[in-house]
Amino acid sequence: MRGGSSITLPMNRVRGLRMNVTDRNMRCTLAERSWVMLCSVGLMLGMGGCAVSYDTTNTPRTATEQLVLAQAFQRSLIDAVVPVRPGQSVAVETTGLTADQGYANALIERWLSREGFYVPKDKDGKETLVVRVTLDAFGTLHNQTFFGMPALSSAFIPFAVPKLSIYEASKQRGHARLSMDFLDKKTGQLVGSTSTYEGDAYYNHYVFLFVFSTTLSDLVPPIP
Repeated sequence: MRGGSSITLPMNRVRGLRMNVTDRNMRCTLAERSWVMLCSVGLMLGMGGCAVSYDTTNTPRTATEQLVLAQAFQRSLIDAVVPVRPGQSVAVETTGLTADQGYANALIERWLSREGFYVPKDKDGKETLVVRVTLDAFGTLHNQTFFGMPALSSAFIPFAVPKLSIYEASKQRGHARLSMDFLDKKTGQLVGSTSTYEGDAYYNHYVFLFVFSTTLSDLVPPIP
């Protein structure tokens, strides 16, 4: 043509070029989808592999709870004052609203022996005084705060998603409150009474940003 030039391609070549472009686009799309699916499966399997199931305790009370309770009770006796003269033989009776009177009774007996009293093991009935211990409180307070995604499990998926904690706080505080009355064993007359004494101990555990954790406690010695 005059004033310019024009190149005309055969129709079968044009169709071939279009098919090549379409094939390349389809291959790219399939490769992208396969990569996304592979990454998704790997992520889910990795998250499922992080889910570990274990028991926190095989006893009625965890070791931490036992230590918190024991130190709270011991601290309640730090400032306790015996209202009668030492050197006498005593029998200890403990009452309270919990099932831990036996343990508290043993701690009181040890404390009295250190204060100069004789606490016979065989309870021969020759004791001159009866110490009646009233446990107004002997237990733990537990408070838990959680912000994040809880653990998930389902029968429709072959893996479990572990708990993901953005912020988690588990606070445990032991508290003991007690008083003691000293009675003459023969007459039952009240010889003396103590004031009401209290003791506390705490153990707090924090988790933040999934993997970072710290512990705050006043237990002595601290839990390793």
